[in-house]
Amino acid sequence: MDDTQTTEPEQLESTESIEEAVEASTNVNSDNKVERIMSLENMINGYLMDLEKLQKDLKEQSTMLKDTFENDAEYAAASEKAREVQKMKKEIKDKLISDPSVALLDAKVNDLKTEVKDARQALSDYLHQYYLESGLTQITDSAGEVREIVTSVKLVKKKD
Repeated sequence: MDDTQTTEPEQLESTESIEEAVEASTNVNSDNKVERIMSLENMINGYLMDLEKLQKDLKEQSTMLKDTFENDAEYAAASEKAREVQKMKKEIKDKLISDPSVALLDAKVNDLKTEVKDARQALSDYLHQYYLESGLTQITDSAGEVREIVTSVKLVKKKD
């Protein structure tokens, strides 16, 4: 038998040791991934607690500031004048919108706002799909301008 040829038992042992090495590597990678995920989860929970404390502090301080303004006579008088001006502004706006041509224009503006909102949502969905499938964070628009895809993620309480 030639020394360069490998016998079947040697090939089997070599294959088994490769499989064991791959399995060991996979276990190490899995362990590292689990550790990274647990570390991230701990950091997220820490920041979540910090954020909740900051929000509580902000609410308390905002209430104190609002109370300070409300207890000042000069500020109260100015606020009352502002409410009166807002009321007059609303009355004038309602009078203008009662004109059919202005009402039609107002309806068109509201329809366009809805279309813009829907188009933005559709674009966002397509960009997300593009990113997931391509892994790219940039896209060239039809005018040749390179645009960056920016993702935003937030944490909300789960609805039951």
